[in-house]
Amino acid sequence: MRTKNKQSSSGTLSDEVQCLGFQELKNWQVTQYRSTVDNHRALLSRQQGRCVAWQEAEQDFCENSFDNHAEEWRVEYCGLICPSRSSCLLALHFMRSKEAEPFHKTG
Repeated sequence: MRTKNKQSSSGTLSDEVQCLGFQELKNWQVTQYRSTVDNHRALLSRQQGRCVAWQEAEQDFCENSFDNHAEEWRVEYCGLICPSRSSCLLALHFMRSKEAEPFHKTG
């Protein structure tokens, strides 16, 4: 955790606290997002009996499920993966907000 005086777009979540692993978190979340949309696409394709386009699956996922997954991914990353989690107040916040359990397999 690092303190800053002004809010920036590089991971600051409040006026005084900055996530040290923000870029890694962002990259990890993109990977989780793409994998989840791919799985959602396969599910929709089976349910509808046709090949659903990735963009269509992405839109459906964002409209119906994204909010649930976004918090899970943040809890998982901050609580189990981030190398700075033992000294980061943000990680502590997310670990306390929900039990940090792996929701996805990590590489």
